[in-house]
Amino acid sequence: RQPHTPKTMAALRPFRRRALSTVAKSGDNRKSKGLFGWLASVLEGPDELRVERAKTMLDFIEVQARLDYTQGCGVKQDRFRSQFGLEMLHLWIVKLNLVQLDRAEGAKMFAEVCEQVWARAEPRLYDAGINSFMLSKNMKDLQQWTFGSMTAYDQAILTLQNTEEERDFIGSLWRNVYDCDQEAQPLQVATLADYTIEQIQHLQGFDQDAMFQTQFNFLEPPTQPTREGKDMNLDDYGEPVVVAGEDSKRVQFRWSGEYPVGP
Repeated sequence: RQPHTPKTMAALRPFRRRALSTVAKSGDNRKSKGLFGWLASVLEGPDELRVERAKTMLDFIEVQARLDYTQGCGVKQDRFRSQFGLEMLHLWIVKLNLVQLDRAEGAKMFAEVCEQVWARAEPRLYDAGINSFMLSKNMKDLQQWTFGSMTAYDQAILTLQNTEEERDFIGSLWRNVYDCDQEAQPLQVATLADYTIEQIQHLQGFDQDAMFQTQFNFLEPPTQPTREGKDMNLDDYGEPVVVAGEDSKRVQFRWSGEYPVGP
């Protein structure tokens, strides 16, 4: 496993800014469509297939994100935020390729996977000890942070692609996966960045049918850092996260507490 270089970055299929900005928030608002909207969705048919495919895709993403990322990348997977951050990072990797292959269908699939994410996240937060009266607030915070992190990844990958400057990308991972953990080793954070780029390049080898039907595979997590002797001060990477849809505001998201990993 080699760190990504300008040569490997050249092999990364260009991502259009318009495609990257396709962030479908949790609400396709199925519950508010009314009788005619519901009837139309039933008659449409493919929505049902999309839901099943979204569940399968999320299952696959969760399995990958729950492998060992502690040894090579130093991610503290016993923390809810870091574990969930890994899952959302892998969802973002998949989303990049979905919207690149078919922007409209990719956005719909991404939105449906997000619906499944929220459906599973609520009981996970409850099992992790969140009071039932606080679930709604924590779910809202979780959605805000998730879309904010994906917006940060979108912007950072464009910078990396256009300038080969990895600072923003490494910083976005440190903030959103490591939660600005001061104990994180810079070489391990850079290793997660290398791994992410390699995964993006790897998935570009699959066609549209394979991606939308989850007939693809991920690379294995690194078992040791892929960087050596990199002089890096993570304190310089603590820029606030840009929240999706609020480009004029920079919001620093913070949990109200640390939660263990739920089921």
